[in-house]
Amino acid sequence: MKTETKDGLVTVVEQTPVVIPDLTVKDLLSAIPAHCFKRSAFRSSLYIAMDAVIIGALYKATVFAEQFISPQHIALPHPALYTAAWVALWALYAFAVGLPATGLWVIAHECGHQAFSESKSVNNAVGWVLHSALGVPYHSWRISHAKHHASTGHMTQDQVFVPPTRSQVGLPPLNADAEDLQGSHVSVEIMNEFREALNDTPIATTIGFFSYLIAGWWLYLIRNASGQKRYPKGTNHFNPSSVIYRPDQAGQIVWSDLGIVFWIAGVVASCMHFGFFTTLRVYLLPYLWVNHWLVLITFLQHTDPLLPHYRAPEFTFPRGALATMDRKL
Repeated sequence: MKTETKDGLVTVVEQTPVVIPDLTVKDLLSAIPAHCFKRSAFRSSLYIAMDAVIIGALYKATVFAEQFISPQHIALPHPALYTAAWVALWALYAFAVGLPATGLWVIAHECGHQAFSESKSVNNAVGWVLHSALGVPYHSWRISHAKHHASTGHMTQDQVFVPPTRSQVGLPPLNADAEDLQGSHVSVEIMNEFREALNDTPIATTIGFFSYLIAGWWLYLIRNASGQKRYPKGTNHFNPSSVIYRPDQAGQIVWSDLGIVFWIAGVVASCMHFGFFTTLRVYLLPYLWVNHWLVLITFLQHTDPLLPHYRAPEFTFPRGALATMDRKL
């Protein structure tokens, strides 16, 4: 624990030691029960069916409840309250559907890891359909995501949530002998100061927070936001010639782009047939919740002052595999 006096203020920082593991891949694999490596297409398909049934049931329940929001069924003191109740009902629907829809997203993610079934063709077919239906370029992201898992926490090889170095943000080299909050466990007093600073700009903080959760996923796909810093400007997940991919993977990127074209066409067709606001409340708002959960969960997994990030000489696969943070939402 170190202290520093500045302008009469004593800052206390609790330094938490970080243990760098020296485990082998065999050590990690031996800790996983054997049944976890068994893949069942039937069981995996049941999860898809379960999520689909839940989504369908939530829609039917919402439509059923909607008809009772009227003066004929309930008496409210002001006409505007009927509109408020209707908005609240569909807002609840969007949140609720976003949960099993995120489950479908995760199943497609497992397809990309070839964990859905024993068949690579089945895995990729199911993953492409599910991810395309959720606006995800399946193979494009599958490939970059595999690179992420191979190099989690690697400063020049990881694909996402790569922190900037001190020099990249204009800071001087780290002085280990002086007080430094970077990578430290901050005391309650300092946390309170941070909260006060955030409260000074509540609107900007709120806008930034929601922008990150809602748009962060697409910004990563389109412009490599929070991605690998050494990639050139303009790097994205839709260009078959992107530095992310090998030349022989170009066809898979095109196929992924085609899935996005079908997705956009489906959304546009729905807007034309059912109307924009119907499409918005039935599909697009739950879709935004899916993006929210995706960004929030992965951000919390990969972002913490205690999580190590490694330069090339210090990186090993087991170290990277352990460089995540499990949390309770």
